[in-house]
Amino acid sequence: MSHSIYRLTETTPPAFEPLTLAEIKTFLRIDHSNDDAIVTDLISSARQLCESVTGRSLITRSYSLFLDFWPDASITEWWDGVREGADVVGKIRVLSLPKPPLLSVTLIKVYAADNTYAEFPSVSYYVDTAGIPGRVVLTQGASPPTPGRAANGIEIQFTAGYGAPAQNVPALLRQGIKQVIAHLYEHRGDSVDQALMASGANVIFQSYRVMSLS
Repeated sequence: MSHSIYRLTETTPPAFEPLTLAEIKTFLRIDHSNDDAIVTDLISSARQLCESVTGRSLITRSYSLFLDFWPDASITEWWDGVREGADVVGKIRVLSLPKPPLLSVTLIKVYAADNTYAEFPSVSYYVDTAGIPGRVVLTQGASPPTPGRAANGIEIQFTAGYGAPAQNVPALLRQGIKQVIAHLYEHRGDSVDQALMASGANVIFQSYRVMSLS
């Protein structure tokens, strides 16, 4: 997050899970309803475990990211495939947002010392959803927002997740969640950490892990 202290708050929780109760009961070969409540809780726990390991939002939800200040400008260099090609050096003020995939940025608030806020103009930034993680990039000539409040002076409201339907979640992640659920159902005294390793889901989740934000 490039030197800026931040806090993340989930403002709208996911409306559904990436796997239904019926799907998991079929996977576990359960033909009764005695354990429906248990399995439902396991689905939620396994999804949260997957999101914790990968750093991703599987199901669409809204967040508020609070920053004390905008991260420092960085200088990026790149070439067009060969060393003799275009040497581009530019200052781009970029903020990578957590919990990808990023869907949209709703609003950026800049708070004054008296806790009132002004909206940071949308013409001053570009929302980059092409990669992981998504980014807010200041447009050419735009100055970064400067809050008056000492802490949490900038609030970025955004939406992240794979969208609807739940099948938009990568199949491998859904499979890893199934494996965690199966282990926890059969070994009810085990922790989610034990299930992560014993079920083999950790290998799947690690391949989707979002490394570092900058």
